[in-house]
Amino acid sequence: MEGYTPRYSDSIHDDLFESVLYIENKYKLLLISLDIVALPGFRVDRIKRLITEMYGIDSSQIIIAAIHTHSGPTVTDLLIDNPEINSNYWQLITNRIVKSVAKAINDIKEVSVTMSSSRVNHLAYGNRNVSGAPFNDEMIELKFWNNGQMVNSLLSIATHPTVMNVNNKALTSDLIGQIRQNYKRKTGVTPIIFLADCGDTSTRFTRKESTFEEVKRIASLVTNSLNTTDFTSEELTDMNVTEVNYNCYYDPITSPTANELWLRIKNDYEKDKSKKGILDTYKHIRYYGHTHFTTSAYIYDFPELRIVTYPGELVYALGGKIREADSKKTILITLANDYRGYSVDKSEFGKYFESYNSVFLKGMADEFVEKICQRIKY
Repeated sequence: MEGYTPRYSDSIHDDLFESVLYIENKYKLLLISLDIVALPGFRVDRIKRLITEMYGIDSSQIIIAAIHTHSGPTVTDLLIDNPEINSNYWQLITNRIVKSVAKAINDIKEVSVTMSSSRVNHLAYGNRNVSGAPFNDEMIELKFWNNGQMVNSLLSIATHPTVMNVNNKALTSDLIGQIRQNYKRKTGVTPIIFLADCGDTSTRFTRKESTFEEVKRIASLVTNSLNTTDFTSEELTDMNVTEVNYNCYYDPITSPTANELWLRIKNDYEKDKSKKGILDTYKHIRYYGHTHFTTSAYIYDFPELRIVTYPGELVYALGGKIREADSKKTILITLANDYRGYSVDKSEFGKYFESYNSVFLKGMADEFVEKICQRIKY
């Protein structure tokens, strides 16, 4: 299992799924959500190439994101050293995606679209580093209607969806799976769910225990917070796509900035042995982490709203810059198309765990986000 420390599952609590939403107008847009912890970029590229060849959808118009369950099979080498990755499992994921994409395309309907915004009950989740500190408490829904009946829904929430902890050995989609079940019971529709700026948000201060009953309790707080009446009509008639690249290239052994961080962690560990987890996390970045790469964010501009993808876990301060770059409503989809760990703003860098589980050095994430904001404003 991947997420927390490596361990072997002994049971299945609930099935893991792929979710697909296909939109076609003057353009094509395919959105895919996977019940796994994260997505290596090369795996995404392989899946996109298959879809492009089979269905004629350009790779820039395909969004593939993870729900970030910490209780699924190991699928990356991005979080732990020398992981046991089952290539047959990735083939299963790929095959299921291809079948679901075909089903979505063949089941297309004429729809109208509405958008609603809700504020989550702060008893469900919040800032996980400082109790009571700001976090993105907005939940955004896009609802798709056919002859007055809702036929599909996209739900954006901004929290680590983890209630179950390292002691859990049952495969599960955790909080996201329960939210989907609750939503379907209320509406008859299973939503496709994406995570927004959730890098420093979780149930750390709100969960009472790590049990499946607690998963149900918190999921109910989330779904009961959703606005059922106040929504606006949206036009998805035209779409403009912009790719924003970021190049990262440094050697963590020779980089002065990386070494400064490494020495600080080692010194902290010498004073406080309870910080071994942080030491081991950055040790993985130092010796196994991918620090030479090009990654991308995508901006999808519609007449009245915008979708922005981000290839990692974005903290609230940086997510807010993207969401508030201008007056247009923006839906953030993080952990999308790639995974580059946490993205922490330079003012908070080094204060909390997220900084040590990031291949971005201090200030890099700010540069990337600024490039995205500049393209939004351009």
